[in-house]
Formats: sequence, structure tokens, C-alpha cells
Amino acid sequence: MNGDSGFRFAGYHPIISCEGTAEQVAVETLLEADALVFPAGDIVDVTRVRKASDIQDEYLKFDYDWSVCVVRVLDSRKERFKLGNLYAGRFPVASYVTHPEIEVLAIIREGAWRRWHGSRMKPSDFCKQELGMREVKREGFLRGYWDANSLMAAAREYKRLSKIPKGELCLADLIR
Repeated sequence: MNGDSGFRFAGYHPIISCEGTAEQVAVETLLEADALVFPAGDIVDVTRVRKASDIQDEYLKFDYDWSVCVVRVLDSRKERFKLGNLYAGRFPVASYVTHPEIEVLAIIREGAWRRWHGSRMKPSDFCKQELGMREVKREGFLRGYWDANSLMAAAREYKRLSKIPKGELCLADLIR
């Protein structure tokens, strides 16, 4: 765990909610390499379930023998997520933001940050049009493109290059 990560859920067993395919592939790739701040054996699930009410219904209405938290990996800073009163005090929630899109990590890996950063293109469009990554949102492409080392390097470089608001967590903060 990075000393400045803001990570505060040591000892918790996370339910990791991923916004999309790219986020899920990233989390699973890091998980398989045992590169997350959570030990792989402590993960309750990696899911695409995103709404607070759905997380509650699917995961939080059980009596666990350990402390559980909700970890969200998403690109939106404004997406609302509020657990109901019965759950809010019992299950901490942490959001790890990959703003504006997780495809920025591919731009960084390809050494195209400056070209993209000066443009007004969405990262996914830049990947498709400028980098020739037509399938940048497809699971098969992503699983072949990313390995844990390149993903960790891109996430750490994203944290260095981006203007991340104070107190906001990013993917690099989930990496040991």
C-alpha cells in the first residue's frame, strides 16, 4: 500500500463494484496478480452491480463473520451512491475514480498523454481514432492488452499526471 493512498479499510472484506468492463478487467487483472491493497482471499466479490439499493439487496443483507466494505471503481465524480439507513453505518464505502475515463490508462501506456491532453477528445474516442484501438471497450481486447505490471505503471502515472481533487482516491490508491 502506498503511504499516501488514503486507504483506511485494512481488515475489511470488500465488495468491489465496477462501473464497466474496463474497470472490471483492471480490477480482476490486479486481483489475479495479488496487487491490490486487499488480499485476494478477502474479496467478497467483484461485480458490475452499481446502484446502492442493488448492492444492499444482493450483498449487504447477510450476516458476515467479518467486516465488509463497498469499494466502487468508476469514472464519474458525480454519481450518487447512498446506502439506506440500515446499512450506511455498518458498511463503509470508498470510491476510486478514474476520471474522465479509464481509457486514459491506455493513452498513458501508449505514451500519448500530451497528444490527448491537448485535445478535446474523450479518451475512448482518442484510443479508437488516434491509437487504432477500435475495441478498447471490449473485454477480450482488454484482457490481452493489460497485464498487472503495465496496469500498475499506468495507474501510478495517471495519479502523477492528473489533477486529482484533494481527498479523491484513484486506481493507484487500490494498488499495494
